[in-house]
Amino acid sequence: MDKNQKKELISQWKERRPEMGVMSITCTATGEKFYDIAKDTSTWFNRHRFQLEGGLHRNKQLQTLWNAHGEAGFTFALVSKLEYEDPADVKPADLAELLELCLMEDPAAKKL
Repeated sequence: MDKNQKKELISQWKERRPEMGVMSITCTATGEKFYDIAKDTSTWFNRHRFQLEGGLHRNKQLQTLWNAHGEAGFTFALVSKLEYEDPADVKPADLAELLELCLMEDPAAKKL
């Protein structure tokens, strides 16, 4: 890879606009829902699945359900997408506010 190609790839990475928002993990056996914010929805799923498969997830209740039902017993979904112009302008409070709105709309859901 030459220097110009490397610079172009770096530039593309900096200019990308990852999808951000509130994601859910739902246990299909019990109906329990867990909401979390995602700064990049494309990597969010893999991170949580990896933690759950390794028995290392920070949410013990979710981990217990995962151990009992396995990956096939869960659905992962985007609940609400954050609309923004520039990724540099997105503050953690923006995603936290969106999460709180989603939790108010679905009181049965739990925050991860």
